Amino acid sequence: MHVFGYGSLMWSQGFRYEEKVCGYVKGFKRRFWQGSEDHRGEPGKPGRVLSVFKSGDPNDIVLGVAFKIPEEDEELVRQNLIVRETGYDVIETLFYPIGSSDTHSAQPIVLELFLANQNTSTYLGPASERDIAWQIYHSKGLRGSNLDYFLRVVSSCKNLFPNNSDRHLEQIEQEVRQIAAEKGDTLDHLIGQMQ
Repeated sequence: MHVFGYGSLMWSQGFRYEEKVCGYVKGFKRRFWQGSEDHRGEPGKPGRVLSVFKSGDPNDIVLGVAFKIPEEDEELVRQNLIVRETGYDVIETLFYPIGSSDTHSAQPIVLELFLANQNTSTYLGPASERDIAWQIYHSKGLRGSNLDYFLRVVSSCKNLFPNNSDRHLEQIEQEVRQIAAEKGDTLDHLIGQMQ
């Protein structure tokens, strides 16, 4: 079994894996449209976390990481991810590795992807990049600030995929930095912790 990491799983798996491969899935989009009233927000003041949705364009891609789970851990990992990824549906899709490595060919991999369900109470939906950035900048939850989560996503994407970009993330990052600048915050205190 392989699982797809496109958000916090890129840096915080919480499970053992045998192999980690960078690549993408096609026909999906990644957006900060899911609310978190526990990990990155609080009741009545949700933070925003990433979710993946089916796209109307089969050429849209979401960059991320495929993790190969040891056979003996598959059911435990699946159940833990179902709890962690509350409000998501599990589907199988093809993952396309970027390049190849000594341990893996560039052949597509069938993996499990946690797909956002728009019919749950945690679905916040689209908003302007400025509004999403404001919510990210100001929200905190049990696992820390929403800003920390966001900056780790951005840092992971830049480190894992230096030759690719994600317009949604880039636009929100620009707005987050603008909000921080308006408050006299350079974000250095958070960025330094991630290096």
